[in-house]
Amino acid sequence: MAGGVTGWSHQDDQFDWFSAYLSERGLQMTWRLVTFSFVMVYSAIPIVMLRSPFGPDNRLTTALAVFAAGCGAASALLWLFRWPTRRQSELFCAMATISIAAGCLSLSNPYSGLLGCTVFATIGGFAAYFHTLSTVLTNFAAAVACAAVLAYRLVAHTGDVALTGSSLLTVAALNFGVPFGILSLANVLRNDLRRSDYDALTGLLNRRAFHNSAYEMIMQQAETGSYLVVATIDLDDFKGLNDTQGHAVGDQALVAVSTTLRDNCGPTAVVGRAGGEEFVIADIAAAPKPTESVERIRQAIAATPFKITASIGTASAPVDPAAATASLDVITELIEASDDAMYEAKRAGGNQLKHRQLSTTSMQPEKRTVKR
Repeated sequence: MAGGVTGWSHQDDQFDWFSAYLSERGLQMTWRLVTFSFVMVYSAIPIVMLRSPFGPDNRLTTALAVFAAGCGAASALLWLFRWPTRRQSELFCAMATISIAAGCLSLSNPYSGLLGCTVFATIGGFAAYFHTLSTVLTNFAAAVACAAVLAYRLVAHTGDVALTGSSLLTVAALNFGVPFGILSLANVLRNDLRRSDYDALTGLLNRRAFHNSAYEMIMQQAETGSYLVVATIDLDDFKGLNDTQGHAVGDQALVAVSTTLRDNCGPTAVVGRAGGEEFVIADIAAAPKPTESVERIRQAIAATPFKITASIGTASAPVDPAAATASLDVITELIEASDDAMYEAKRAGGNQLKHRQLSTTSMQPEKRTVKR
């Protein structure tokens, strides 16, 4: 666990990465429905407790219970229709935390309210999976404050210090052990998965990691009116280079091309090796046709000392970061379209660019040719 603890304070928000991971495996719908159902069930508890002798006993606490139920239900709705954005997920954590606190404090029986503070651990666990240490600590601080108020009320009401102490230990154990255990494990697993994301020869992302990283980039960088641009790059007659100069020289050429791609792409670009002598790039652009930047890459590859050229196909489509569930499908469509454009460039003689733009409705590629 020590390795996980070391990286806590430097851990980035994991929402976009974990969202891509779940989307790739077709699990987002399951997570959405489970999260929505759980939160809705919990949100009903304050309303049910209105009929209990241990529930709210005056107008103020009754209003607090109704507020808790409404706040919880509103947070659940963030998951009903689509996968939320990172900001919406952070809002969900805040609203759910407030709902739990209000629900616990609304109860007239402080012992029931104190044990209810164990539910904070579920939101802490969620925050540990998807967000940062600061989000986990915020939820933990709310749990501590709520438990302290209810513990004071329980001692004042019963005088039973032993009961209060054991209840506090239960609340503390769950609210510390669950979120921070998950945070440690998630950090270690993410680092291990990240290390397996890279191609051993070139140091570029492999095919699976490229999809996930492109998804993250869309969530983080895309704005209304922007385009997701994908370029597929295939080296011309690379087999001839291997046959005449050997595979060692071929490997050196692949490394040189990889360096060239990194040097000539923008800071937000995602660069991967699709396999063999084929590479793929994804980036967010203000215009749909990346002619200038891709032409720069084509010339840079031709300028390497290995006397190789590249056929490049590009494809683009408008992106909407709010449509999170469709983003991986769009990436796949663009890779296929850019791959088709690349083969068109290769059939035309190689060492040139071809472009296709996907429509927003039919997602069918519209051919556009950039002749060289």
